[in-house]
Amino acid sequence: MKSIPRTREDESDNDSSGESDLDAEEHMKSLMKLKDTDPEFYSFLKQNDTKLLDFNVSDDDNNNDDGNSSDDEDNSRHVPQSKLEIASDESDYENEDDENSSGSRIKVTLKLITTWQEALKNDKSAKTIKTVVAVFHAATETLSGKAEDENNEEPSRYKVDGSAVFNGVVQMCIMHLPDALKSFLGLGTQTRFEAHKAKKFGKVKGTLKSYLTDLLKLLRCVSSSNIITVLLKHLHQMLPYTQCYSSLRKPLLKILLKFWSSGEETVRVVAFLCIIQMATSQKESILEILVKTMYIKYVQNANFVSPSLLPGINFMRHSLAEIYLLDCNFSYNHAFLFVRQLAINLRNAVTLKKKENFQAVYNWQFINSLKFWTELIPLSKPQSMMRQLLYPLVQIIIGTIKMIPTSQYYPLRFHCLRMLISIAKESGTFIPVLPFLTEILNNYTFNKKHKVAAMKPMSLICLLRVSKSQQQENTFKDSILETIYELILENAANESHKVYFPDSYIPCVIELKAFLKKSNVANYSRKIKQLLDKIEENRKFIEKERSKLTFDLKNVKEIQNWEIRLKNEGTPLAKFYTSWYKIYETQKLKLLTQNDEIADNKLPSIKKGKGKKRIANNDDEDNSDLDMPVEEYERREQKKKMKMKEKKAMKLKKAKYVNENDELPKDNTDIVRDLKIDDWD
Repeated sequence: MKSIPRTREDESDNDSSGESDLDAEEHMKSLMKLKDTDPEFYSFLKQNDTKLLDFNVSDDDNNNDDGNSSDDEDNSRHVPQSKLEIASDESDYENEDDENSSGSRIKVTLKLITTWQEALKNDKSAKTIKTVVAVFHAATETLSGKAEDENNEEPSRYKVDGSAVFNGVVQMCIMHLPDALKSFLGLGTQTRFEAHKAKKFGKVKGTLKSYLTDLLKLLRCVSSSNIITVLLKHLHQMLPYTQCYSSLRKPLLKILLKFWSSGEETVRVVAFLCIIQMATSQKESILEILVKTMYIKYVQNANFVSPSLLPGINFMRHSLAEIYLLDCNFSYNHAFLFVRQLAINLRNAVTLKKKENFQAVYNWQFINSLKFWTELIPLSKPQSMMRQLLYPLVQIIIGTIKMIPTSQYYPLRFHCLRMLISIAKESGTFIPVLPFLTEILNNYTFNKKHKVAAMKPMSLICLLRVSKSQQQENTFKDSILETIYELILENAANESHKVYFPDSYIPCVIELKAFLKKSNVANYSRKIKQLLDKIEENRKFIEKERSKLTFDLKNVKEIQNWEIRLKNEGTPLAKFYTSWYKIYETQKLKLLTQNDEIADNKLPSIKKGKGKKRIANNDDEDNSDLDMPVEEYERREQKKKMKMKEKKAMKLKKAKYVNENDELPKDNTDIVRDLKIDDWD
């Protein structure tokens, strides 16, 4: 390395005084000459010692003229070091770390967030992604609680203060980070991908794990359903990255199952979308956990049923069936154990006959478990192993009905009969349901007068048993007969196209005719008479079509084709049930809402006559909505709407008349003025 040239006078002066008294102008010329003679050394000085090159001649001259220089000026003068050390990149980072460790953290502002957003949109480099993730980690540090896998990490170099900045950081990550990651890894616009196979994945592997961990921490701390929904939708986008980190699988499933079982409606749906995506992409590793854990969660949250809880329980049941149907043969082992446990509980109740054993069967958890298997098993493929559980499931349901066949548990019996009808319809299996319904018509005394006149109809949808006081109400008898009518009609409509319909319904017709002979209640007789007429009409229709058959009854395939043709064309009973069911659904929804303004509950009304008052109960009138044809029902509803419109028009007309005759201000000024003391005189 070449040194700066010096003269002999300079060397003699240095020897005597020990300091360089080189003229400032000559020193500047020497430095400029060095640029041409040794450019390599000049560039080295430019990078490591800029003060030497930025030599100010005028300031130095002024100091020499004055002859008095302060201590600060002496300290600011550059003194060349005896040994020059080349600073490495590592030393630069160490200095920055020392500054951060000393407490000087970068405060995040909205302006910085805007800058990072633009960087995520434009360059999408690994450095920008790491910076954004570090800022997000600093934001989650402000939350209460620690993440499960945090091990006394050092505080972030960034500082997030204020709700506006926190929301800005979260919004930046949700809206821009997924696209930036896809662009950096070269994944394109794919929704499902394998991120670990990307070439650049190693550069952001640790950063991604840190971000996903902080995202789970944020989900645990948030309570607002709207914010949880947004975060879950973002998590749904980030799920392909979670496949690379097996340590995150357990806490992730724990959070998703919590929201699926106990969250708000939208939260439940989005959480299940995340679960089903994980189940399809990681079937071998997590399907067994989901099959066991989700069923237990379903049973735990189905221990009580009310109109408000019923939609959530139904959603859990339908979504759980989707998980089991992903692999029926794999799920069979777990299904066998759960169904076997139900059978053991029923056996203990029948054999031991103790109160606690009865309660283990006659509760909502047991009934809802039966409903789940009733829905799942018929949906499975006929060749799958799951179909082998169909027969034991039917036997468990029938055993549950027979265990306590008293009127107190008629609501539970109706729930079980609905399951049997559903199984018969979905699987095409004949199940004898009618004897359990006609048994009620024979054993229960509908002619007995009630002791309590209730105002509102009783809904049996959310009941398993009724108390003694409820059995004495008139609405209890009404609900029983309505349910019997509904279930016989539904079962008959499902089998109305079968070749055996006329023969299988002969006992039912006999029982219905026997009930009509001993019934003294006009409403009940009219309802059963209508049901009997529809069954007879369909029986004659099937007999007429059956008489046209030319093939042998032993030919099962031809009989099945004949039944399918009748089902597609429509039988009289099936057509009637379709029209009746529309009205029935509206009535059922009105009962579940329990809203007097929405539901037409047929409450007693007071009608004024000439000189006397008469109380008329709508139950005594022949105006039942379920008994009339659909056209008549729609005509009555249209008349009600027209009357409501006329009433509104009359009110508007009266209001307009008042405004025209009153002396009101024509402008929009307020006619109400402040009270004064003089107004009280």
